[in-house]
Amino acid sequence: MTTKDKNQDHHHDTSGRFDIKVITVSDTRTIEDDESGDIIESKLENAGHNIVRDIVTDEKLKILKSLSNNFDAFIFCGGTGISSRDVTYDTFEPIFDKKIPGFGEYFRKLSFEEVGSRAILTRATAGSISKKAIFVIPGSSNAAKIGAKIISKEISHIINHLKK
Repeated sequence: MTTKDKNQDHHHDTSGRFDIKVITVSDTRTIEDDESGDIIESKLENAGHNIVRDIVTDEKLKILKSLSNNFDAFIFCGGTGISSRDVTYDTFEPIFDKKIPGFGEYFRKLSFEEVGSRAILTRATAGSISKKAIFVIPGSSNAAKIGAKIISKEISHIINHLKK
């Protein structure tokens, strides 16, 4: 098999309609006033996916309990800052089966273009647990737009790889 053939085998498979759970991590938001969750839901529904929404408080056990086998991927929005209440990043980073470091790097690059050096504070990350894609992004509406842009473009490809 030539290098060209190998590259063609590794095509960018964006097919599939997947079940995705969007979880906003917040002590104050509700579904009714969750603008960031609305942004993510809209972008992923427009990409053809089935979306379920939830809100959990900034507590590791509640965050972990929001995972289930009924979904192909999970997007956690919020709880990524550096205050003592922000635990989403700390919940997932040590337990990922596989990490996707490029997600956080690319997220920070796009965020830097919007907010400058404050982008260093974001602890956006991604990885997998039990062949389920997990994305963790900040809770601001601007972060939701950036995250949804990246995730909607790559999520099918990532899920299809995890299912192999």
